[in-house]
Amino acid sequence: MKTSWVHVALAAVSFGPQIIATATFNGLELPWPTRDLEWKDVNVLSISDSHGWLLGHQHSTWPEPNYSGDYGALASFITHMRAIAREKGVDLLVVDAGDHHDGSGLVSSSKDGATKTDEIFSMIHFDVLAIGNHELYEYGPAKEVYDHQDRYHGRYITSNTNITVEKDGEWVSKPIGERYVKFRTETGRQVTAFGVIFNSQGANLTIQPPSAMVKEQWFLEAIESPPDYFLLVGHMPVRNDPSAQWHSVFKAIRKKHPHIPILIFGGHDHTRDCRQYDDHSIAVVPGRYLETVAFTSTSLPDAKDPSLPLNLARRFIDANRHSYMYHTRTTPETFDTTLGHRISTYLLDLASSLNISDSLGTAPHDLFLSRVPAGHPNHVNTVWTEQVIPTVLRDPKRIGKKVVMMNAGSLRFDLFRGEFNRNDELTISPFASAFAYTRMKAGLARQITLQMNLNGATKFAPFSMDTIGRTVKEEDQRVERIYRKNLRDQWVEFEMRSASGPLKLSEQMPFSSAVSKGLTMGYVTRDSCPGIGDDVEHIPVPYSNAQVDFIQSPFPDAHDDELVDVVVMDFTLDDFFIAVKMLDPLSNLGFEDMKPYAEGISVNVMWGLYASQAWQG
Repeated sequence: MKTSWVHVALAAVSFGPQIIATATFNGLELPWPTRDLEWKDVNVLSISDSHGWLLGHQHSTWPEPNYSGDYGALASFITHMRAIAREKGVDLLVVDAGDHHDGSGLVSSSKDGATKTDEIFSMIHFDVLAIGNHELYEYGPAKEVYDHQDRYHGRYITSNTNITVEKDGEWVSKPIGERYVKFRTETGRQVTAFGVIFNSQGANLTIQPPSAMVKEQWFLEAIESPPDYFLLVGHMPVRNDPSAQWHSVFKAIRKKHPHIPILIFGGHDHTRDCRQYDDHSIAVVPGRYLETVAFTSTSLPDAKDPSLPLNLARRFIDANRHSYMYHTRTTPETFDTTLGHRISTYLLDLASSLNISDSLGTAPHDLFLSRVPAGHPNHVNTVWTEQVIPTVLRDPKRIGKKVVMMNAGSLRFDLFRGEFNRNDELTISPFASAFAYTRMKAGLARQITLQMNLNGATKFAPFSMDTIGRTVKEEDQRVERIYRKNLRDQWVEFEMRSASGPLKLSEQMPFSSAVSKGLTMGYVTRDSCPGIGDDVEHIPVPYSNAQVDFIQSPFPDAHDDELVDVVVMDFTLDDFFIAVKMLDPLSNLGFEDMKPYAEGISVNVMWGLYASQAWQG
């Protein structure tokens, strides 16, 4: 069951000396925060990895109602929080660590939708923004940021990311945004800020490794003068980092300034997290999909003894109007600001113009990505490989036996029972990836998906079908170079996923016991910072770590020497070629051997095609 975009029922109740609101979402009462925020000298609200979820979470399956606040509600919250900071005479900064694209129907339904969503996103005034890898997969989104710096008031910082643009008849490499920014806060404190991303790849883009960036003369000059504190915002995890991507920036600053606070706000791993690299720093990741707003606060160094540890705190706030009103002591009548209301209206108008709320069918069951193990009948990937792909991915020119291979990461969210619309379809599968095929003996083909899973996902930047036609030599060199470059990044992600995120099933509180305490399902955060990070106590979301990186449709009944069509999603071709080479060292399979399959069908329309056939009536 799903509500209208912004429908939340509110009723005023008493809370101490204040009158604030209790809220229900489709009849489900949202939980209360129970503790005030710990305001200190410097306070930061941070988000990351919003991926276009500006409409908020709209389904009634828990924990979705906990994240039902839209971007307009966030704007109102920020406005009230800034007013509170002024009353207290303290700093409040608002930062975003990137990945606005590839997620919801707003950003993934069309180029025009993505552009207008970017415009709405920029209506909140951020003190610092950093770029994410999903803004770098294609040239267009990066160029959009470069062309519209005025939207972000000079605060979009891309310290180690350049774009190649034409200037005076020549192609030149220039920073997408600012290299760094120095500014004074409303209280008069001096801040030096950087925006960093892990070293990855992009079309006509150059991402310098952070470890190399810190040796640049401009960086050394930027950190020469001591500010009151450094603000590092970047699209990188903050834990288990053997590639030292955050640590290299942190250590370069710390070598010059032993006691100046360093506040780090990361992203990319879609996890609530907090680390302290020393007692004068804190590093926070606020999660994903506009589910969480992190509130981080710190004292400033003692004037008499700056070596004394700072007083630091962090709080992960569930992104809903209920939480926002609690922490700003507002009511349904006083919470919504002019800006917040305007943003919510724009979002509704944009959703309507994109037709993303039009129903495609009625899903009979909840399907999950990580609550159940791979292969479970209620796993999204199980229904995808065993029902959706066989039903809709067909090429009329290819009628023989086939197997379809793709990366599991192309499906990005749960699918909930009830009305299923275009927004849901793009939320689950936002990528416009196409398919290609080659002929291969079944004996070799049946081993490839297993080999890809043994290798692990290499996180290549995606490419288009236009790359088909490279020479084998060129492609072998490219694959070898990228493969070696990404080995450490694979380990970072494996460690992050295994050490962070939702609790494993064996660690969870019995459901009946949790319900008796009045808890709802939501995040139960484990991090290394002192104190309790979650703003609201929840039942942990069930989680299984028995997941895979690559999936395939059912393998056809074929003997080992029989030729079959091996169909591969284009994003997965790099990993596919590596696996084939490992299984058959004599193979020279490359892009020129792949032919388009089922032209006109992309990953992001397949759920809708299936729903129109299987989920009617």
